[in-house]
Amino acid sequence: MNDMNGLPGKAGRSCLRCGTRNPAGAEFCLRCGEKLRGIKVANKKEKKSLRLQPVESQEVAKVLAQTPPGFEINKIYCGDCLDIMRQMPDNFVDLIVTSPPYNFGLDEYDRHIDTRSWEEYFNTLYQVWSQSYRILKPGGRICVVVQPLFSDYVPSHHIISQQLRDLGFLFKAEIIWEKHNWNCKYTAWGSWKSPSMPYLKYTWEFIEVFCKGSQKKAGAKQNIDITGEEFKKWVYSKWEVAPESRMKEFGHPSMFPEEIPHRLIKLFSYAGDLVLDPFNGVGTTTLVARKLNRNYIGIDISEQYCRKALARIEEYEGQAAFAPIAVY
Repeated sequence: MNDMNGLPGKAGRSCLRCGTRNPAGAEFCLRCGEKLRGIKVANKKEKKSLRLQPVESQEVAKVLAQTPPGFEINKIYCGDCLDIMRQMPDNFVDLIVTSPPYNFGLDEYDRHIDTRSWEEYFNTLYQVWSQSYRILKPGGRICVVVQPLFSDYVPSHHIISQQLRDLGFLFKAEIIWEKHNWNCKYTAWGSWKSPSMPYLKYTWEFIEVFCKGSQKKAGAKQNIDITGEEFKKWVYSKWEVAPESRMKEFGHPSMFPEEIPHRLIKLFSYAGDLVLDPFNGVGTTTLVARKLNRNYIGIDISEQYCRKALARIEEYEGQAAFAPIAVY
């Protein structure tokens, strides 16, 4: 049997609500009656050790790539996002909506290795944000959906925000995405009923929004498609949106629902704008961009995910009656 960290030795499972370890075979907690659930991440202790290990400091790569005369849009690109972004022209993209892998140690990704040292992880992200700044138009926005791994006590949302500020981005907003994921609500690890070392859990994620050069983004009035009711609701920066329920269907362990990019794209861009997701996964951002009459570029390292992203767009285009995307 495995313990709560996926390691051999201890029988039974601990209750996510009260922390009580129950005997092997129990389906409900003998103390509080909560249904017992399996672990989401195996070998937690080893993966935490890998994330927290020091690595030799290295200078973050600078943007030196030569850009080609043109770059094809409304396309899903399979490859390393840095390699592909370096091919894009300067001042090219209107909006970036993305959620980088969280470095939680999830094993279900097709290609991505989700356990890296934090230094390597943030160095890689810094290079992605560097390219993002170069390719965004003046007034363009970047929206980063991020969930810190609080068990490592690494405030990813703060670190990413500081990276963006260091690169010259202007802070625009922080949105709380309240998922009401009650299974994560309780203090199940750390110290049970003790102030010695309680481990707090969260039912929300953060969406960090920054812009390039100016808080204001120019655009034609006829290309505004957000309604008055949507605007009034969405500028209140706590969004109550249920998490994606179809991750097993798409074979991806960490998807956001369509409602998240739907709100971000309508609130921070105009119809006909170009939307990029450098960590596109199975293509939720690019699908929603297509539905909202935006041009799009999606990038992912997994060919399997890229095929699914393309299939979702093709399925939509085969079923929907829509006007062509505005000429970019």
